[in-house]
Amino acid sequence: MAGLSPKSHPVLASLVASMWIPCLVACSLPGSAAASRAPASSPAPTSLGCPEGQPARPGLANFGAYIGTWQSMHARDPHVASDYKLGSAPGHVGVGCSADGFVVEEQIHPLNQTPAGSALRIALTDVPDDARKIYDHMHAGCRTLQYASAKLARQLGQDDRDGHLSITFESDGPTYNPASVTVIRIDVLDILGADSQRC
Repeated sequence: MAGLSPKSHPVLASLVASMWIPCLVACSLPGSAAASRAPASSPAPTSLGCPEGQPARPGLANFGAYIGTWQSMHARDPHVASDYKLGSAPGHVGVGCSADGFVVEEQIHPLNQTPAGSALRIALTDVPDDARKIYDHMHAGCRTLQYASAKLARQLGQDDRDGHLSITFESDGPTYNPASVTVIRIDVLDILGADSQRC
């Protein structure tokens, strides 16, 4: 069939079309299929400074709360002016807010070096009581856990439609030591099921 072209031979043209059309339906550029299957997820809100003097609102009282509500439930720390007393244990906690004033980041500093089990209890007292664990990962420099909460999703709306939150434990120095957690971080910066920590 040398020298033949689909244009000059209708049978050949029909054969080429029958092979090409299914490819148009089934084929895609590399990576595009994976992108189309990716679950819809809320973009992570940027953590900002929190406003002062706001009124309390109904809803959550700890992580995810409106800042006026959060401040009404927490006393200022006398030793760290920007932070608040940690209610569940000795120590202090700093907060960051979404653009509309909801607490989307907490950085908890227990007064003493804290074992991981105690650190987890401290963290879980600050998150909604319906939170369920998604993962628990160990890294060289930290331990990361993710939870999902329907109450948090309802409270934060567009800031966190999945209702996800991440908990990170860190120790002094570059290596994570489960016997000595010195920082407990809670935030909504990772999408549901993702672990972007570089520690």
